[in-house]
Amino acid sequence: MAGIGLLSTRNSAMAGSSASPDPQGLSRRAFLAGTTAAAGMALRTGLSVLAGQAPEPTTRDAEDAANPTGPVVVEARSENVVDGRAVHQSLLREMLDWCLGTLTKTSGSREAWRRLLKPDDVVGLKFNSSGAEEIGTTPAMAEALVASLVDAGWATGNIVLIEAPESTYEELKVTRPAPGWAAEEVDFGSGRDRLASVLGQVTALVNVPFLKTHNLAGITACLKNLSHAMVKHPARYHANHCSPYIGDIVALPQIRNKLRIHIINALRTVFDGGPEARDDLIWQSGTLLAGFDPVGVDTVGLELLNCTRKKLRLGYVDENRARVAYLDAAAKRGLGCALLYEVRQVKRLF
Repeated sequence: MAGIGLLSTRNSAMAGSSASPDPQGLSRRAFLAGTTAAAGMALRTGLSVLAGQAPEPTTRDAEDAANPTGPVVVEARSENVVDGRAVHQSLLREMLDWCLGTLTKTSGSREAWRRLLKPDDVVGLKFNSSGAEEIGTTPAMAEALVASLVDAGWATGNIVLIEAPESTYEELKVTRPAPGWAAEEVDFGSGRDRLASVLGQVTALVNVPFLKTHNLAGITACLKNLSHAMVKHPARYHANHCSPYIGDIVALPQIRNKLRIHIINALRTVFDGGPEARDDLIWQSGTLLAGFDPVGVDTVGLELLNCTRKKLRLGYVDENRARVAYLDAAAKRGLGCALLYEVRQVKRLF
């Protein structure tokens, strides 16, 4: 195993192409080679970059994660963890354990969950049902997370899967989310709405979004996976690229106070045409991104999408910054950091 730090550079103009991208024809090795070359030219501002052949982060890297000047986002990547919709389950679990252990400065997921959660917590794992069938990795993520929590001492009856495939409830013996909506509306500043009943059922939230482009918000990842799924009338909050609604909703104490960790399932990313998913617009990234700062994790996710799009000669998602206005608005709301150079990234290639 080796660690590698990847960072894309941005030029003032993109090389355009009238031809349709062919992500299936671009090998993972070629993609990694291209992004690594870009990384060599990039400024290493505020980044912890892992290099060499060490199977674990170096002492200095661990210190960077433990004493950051900005939020920490960890990235685990493997060329072998996905093959189409098939997932290498033991490798995924290894990647997840590393992410959890590195973020919490513990030996692995068992100790990490005990640090993040209370023994009597009812834990909600919030997935994303939009495009889930085409992306196809939610069952594997659910299995890895539930097994990890059970190993740490949580009963399956205290694990609630939200927006998970129907098959997972019986297979994993977990609890279904409470249906419906709260009786009373809440005011979140830019609007009013009723919140999902499941928020009254769970005491802690583990956010497990996909990484996708979004025709209105620019991208959908940590923040949007929570905002528009937790209100009864999400269509009301799509104006102005969903800003400031996304941040305003997530800032509600009914949501924010229950958030424990954000783990982006970027095993297969939708690099164009999102939020729906088509096979020809899905890149096999083989990546997990995780952190405690949802704005910071989304900011790194945006850069990962842009890195993919650059390789395919597509424009950056945020060439018009207004397309991801929700990130700046959420940062102003106090939800995290939207400046990539202030985010401390710790990366490992599996």
